[in-house]
Amino acid sequence: MKKILVHGIKEKTPMGFCDVPRKNLLDFLRDMKSISVPNEPRYKPLKKIHRAASEGDAQRLQRMISLGKHSVNDKDFKERTALHFACAYGQVEIVNVLLKNNCDIDAVDRNSITPLMKAVQNWTYGCVCALLKHGADPNRMDKNGNTSLHYAVSEDNQTLAKCLLKYNADMEIKNKDGFTPLLLALKENKIEMAKFLVRKGANIHVFDEMKRNTLLYAVRWDSKDMVSLLLDEGVDFFFKDVFGWTALRYAIEGTSKGSREILMNYDEKLRRKNKDDSLEYKNSEDNLLPKHHNDPTSVSTLPKSNENECDFDDELDTSKYALAKCPNNFRGAGDQRDKNESSGTVDDSSKEQLMSKPAIEKVDSVAYEESGSNQEESTLAESDIFTTESLEEKVSDDSENIQPSV
Repeated sequence: MKKILVHGIKEKTPMGFCDVPRKNLLDFLRDMKSISVPNEPRYKPLKKIHRAASEGDAQRLQRMISLGKHSVNDKDFKERTALHFACAYGQVEIVNVLLKNNCDIDAVDRNSITPLMKAVQNWTYGCVCALLKHGADPNRMDKNGNTSLHYAVSEDNQTLAKCLLKYNADMEIKNKDGFTPLLLALKENKIEMAKFLVRKGANIHVFDEMKRNTLLYAVRWDSKDMVSLLLDEGVDFFFKDVFGWTALRYAIEGTSKGSREILMNYDEKLRRKNKDDSLEYKNSEDNLLPKHHNDPTSVSTLPKSNENECDFDDELDTSKYALAKCPNNFRGAGDQRDKNESSGTVDDSSKEQLMSKPAIEKVDSVAYEESGSNQEESTLAESDIFTTESLEEKVSDDSENIQPSV
């Protein structure tokens, strides 16, 4: 990428986006003046009705309208009406007189500027409220696609912006340069206004024609509060502009030292989280793998139960008991098969558990054989169909007889 001079220095970021020089005292005083003093009206009235509106002479204006010599919608060579002049000069009484005489409340001049835009531009609060109460459209756009809210943002006036939002001003309308009010606030370094719009629910994921989003503009002005707020609100940390640069790269390559630290810490936190999540996912996969019967950890790992298996009580030590089948309420061949499977499980488990204790093996095996013979005799004496109670007693007796001594 070819290097060019920006502000007398060689650029470090594309088009010098983050090579912003620090403001000196003169710049600071100029900004304070623009905030405290609204713009002076540039409208110079030439027609009599426009002069009466600018000077606030309500009686004269009403007389002109009543005599029919002048219309409330008369325009000058720049297509401005009396309502434009009244709003530009802050004449609230004139605005009310014109509205009572059915003037065009959304009349546009040669630049498609409405009286509401002119009232916002000149900080005439009374005119703004009067126009909005009478149905002025806050979402009309001038020739550059700016709405009244764009004007309020450019003037850095939160009071007017709040009033416009109360009357359904759209925060997501883009002007011809692709800037929503929020993006415009960040572009012009109106950080407090940007915070206000974010709190009001403005979309933080918007970007301009160069694909520079809100986070990139916050990094450009090295606004640590705004960067933190956008990250907390879930802005895309990895978003890239048309040059393929992320906010972190702009912060590293540019002059935004405060934002650099915040973004680097955030990047480290994301890397750590992704690493922990991947390890947790891997461990969870390992736990789901089938254990070998010789694995010591497999004793406490029980296979998934089907609809015929018991749910063990949490207080029981499942490592001491062989897995047994629940008796079914329905009688038939399925019950006998479940019984045989359960007996097989008991035998295998008892053999493995008693191999290491020969002294106990003999006693337990004898008890097991006696119990088995007694049960066979009682089974032959009874009916071929097992009841639920007899099967529960058999499983209980078997499990008691094969328990290892502790």
